[in-house]
Amino acid sequence: MPMYEYQCPDCENRFELLRPPREASLDQPCPACDADSRRVMSKQWSAFVFRDGRPRQLPDDGGYWHLGQKVSQPITGAVRGIEHPEVNKKAPPPPMSVEELERYEYSKERHTEQVIASGVNPVDERSGDAQREINMRMRMPGSKREETVKRRVAKSVRGMEYKKRTAL
Repeated sequence: MPMYEYQCPDCENRFELLRPPREASLDQPCPACDADSRRVMSKQWSAFVFRDGRPRQLPDDGGYWHLGQKVSQPITGAVRGIEHPEVNKKAPPPPMSVEELERYEYSKERHTEQVIASGVNPVDERSGDAQREINMRMRMPGSKREETVKRRVAKSVRGMEYKKRTAL
């Protein structure tokens, strides 16, 4: 049953009563002087709205909050610590600079020369993750000069891969 606040017009006494909603607007007797008291709207008001077991902030627009930041959905899967995928997004790696592209091309040339000279394919010093990162960074758009160098490096690397295959 909800609690309602009443004030007596004779003795100015304020009191609260638990009443069914259908009797809330009816006058109630004052406990101090027994006069009919009218219902008043309380100055303190709070509402608890729960969704997914957690209290919501009002007004509720249907969104979710994570550590004071608005997110579109709650955490549903496994996360590290209290990180939220929307709040803690990783920044994409920067595109490869011209110097990095030329260094990559040089290392590929050295690797190809070793393969051709020895006839054995040595283990590349890059792991699969490092190679995937390089490939991803090469696909990222860059300046006009970087794009020109990327095309040249990609063509050179394809040519070196072909040389390796034909030499073995």
